[in-house]
Amino acid sequence: MSQPLPPMRQLTESLSTAGQLTADDVRALADAGVKTLICNRPDQEEPGQPRTAELQTLAESLGMQWIDQPVISGQVRDEQGDEFGRILDQSAEPVVAFCRSGARCGMLWALSQRHRVSGDKLVLALQQAGYDMPDFFKRLTD
Repeated sequence: MSQPLPPMRQLTESLSTAGQLTADDVRALADAGVKTLICNRPDQEEPGQPRTAELQTLAESLGMQWIDQPVISGQVRDEQGDEFGRILDQSAEPVVAFCRSGARCGMLWALSQRHRVSGDKLVLALQQAGYDMPDFFKRLTD
């Protein structure tokens, strides 16, 4: 019997975000057809967090593409959003990006789209996905 999928938020047809993944989550996502995992969480951010290298080894053994783009919580920069966009453009779909809660991934996605989509539309997309980040929303619309 397959593992249940981790809780995720759908940002686009091909991109979802999630909180910290476990080995069981990686297996479930592979079974569900996810092609790429993007890790936006630095190792040792908190005690007991799964090691990135172990999750990467597992994901790759299951045929998934793994991309490590660690971003420090509370310090998401525009350039990191641009890099996230380049990563997405080169990733096999569907993609799941993860960090501690998924919020950093949502921010990175929005920043990656800021030159193509209005700030108001990005805020709406984040809100529809269940994100409530008023300070970050101001950054998109100011």
